[in-house]
Amino acid sequence: MSSRDRRRHIRNTDNLLVSNPNAVDPKTVDAIGFGLGSLSEEIAAADSEFQAIEAVSIDKIYPNAIQPRNSVPHDITDVFPLIPENVVAIFERWIIEVQLETGQKDFDIKSYLQGAATERGEQAETFDGQDIAEQAPLPKEHSLMKLIDLAASIRRDGLSNPITLAHRQRRYEIETGERRWLAYHILYWQFGDGDRRPDGSIANWSRIPSRAVKQVDVWRQASENNARDNLNAISRARQLSILLMDLHGWENFSGRDAFAGEQEFYAQVADGGAWRVPRGKGEQLLNAMGLSNAGQLRQYRALLRLPGNLWRKGDDENLTEGELRKMKAALDTVTGVTVAGGKRQQQDAIARLTAAAADLQRKLRKEIDAGDSSARPKLRKLIRTQINQLISLEDEIEDASS
Repeated sequence: MSSRDRRRHIRNTDNLLVSNPNAVDPKTVDAIGFGLGSLSEEIAAADSEFQAIEAVSIDKIYPNAIQPRNSVPHDITDVFPLIPENVVAIFERWIIEVQLETGQKDFDIKSYLQGAATERGEQAETFDGQDIAEQAPLPKEHSLMKLIDLAASIRRDGLSNPITLAHRQRRYEIETGERRWLAYHILYWQFGDGDRRPDGSIANWSRIPSRAVKQVDVWRQASENNARDNLNAISRARQLSILLMDLHGWENFSGRDAFAGEQEFYAQVADGGAWRVPRGKGEQLLNAMGLSNAGQLRQYRALLRLPGNLWRKGDDENLTEGELRKMKAALDTVTGVTVAGGKRQQQDAIARLTAAAADLQRKLRKEIDAGDSSARPKLRKLIRTQINQLISLEDEIEDASS
């Protein structure tokens, strides 16, 4: 994708309100100073459900625990829950993992955000139209660069689509706009307040233009997701689960806090016989999901029953529903053949974890020996975190085999 196409894609998805054009109340001139684009002066508010725009501190905003999209890889949020005080640590960890994933020595995030010279930019500039071997994007690098590209777009063009928030006691909960909120965190982390944008205007990234809503509306949330049409298969399964719970009444289900794993929460409606689509609501559900037939609803509901590791893999790697279905079928075949060797499998799994730990140690040692001394504390922290994760996994395997 060319730089121009990438910018157009970002404008048309994450940075523009494509599902509801009533984006900005013209009274909110102060919000422009916090990065809101000039589009705010051209669009009038007409939806009484939303209050006027205000610039809200990014540190008072929290993600919605059950929203469909997962913006950060699972193994990072396992260590650092996605809350405001952890966001910088999340991005520092994420960058280190991208460096390990790609073999990069440096990751100059500011050059990406400023649109300065970068290696990928040089590759685009020197491309001569000849066929070149395409390299599949690596999962962590791909997901991080999408957020960085969004942040760069906001810094360059302004935020055309304020996020929507529901007030929860002394803090706010995101209804729509988690990725835009993360992009503001990136910009504040790298530039602080008083940043001079490319057009010469000054932006304060510590506060993000937002509209208040009375409460999080899962159907409005689905409408925006559907309009963008960029949810992966696992996110669509989450979206379906949330809408079904809403149709059947939230009082019939346990809250997210009742479950150790997030998949277990969504899987409460995995049984299509027990939780049918209510009569008269089928068209509403298909429309909100952006699906054309009931068969697709069944396919996405089936994903709620995936093994946990496949669920996480599908989410982090943006696998399609068809790819996940094939992988599940292959896994079922292998499981059917090997189920009798349960104890030996547990021992093999422990051996694989030990090998993985040793391999990780070698990679990190290489980085420490070759790297800047100032980066070593971060790498040591990553080593300790990974060891704790491996110990936790080993304990789980021991418990299962006992």
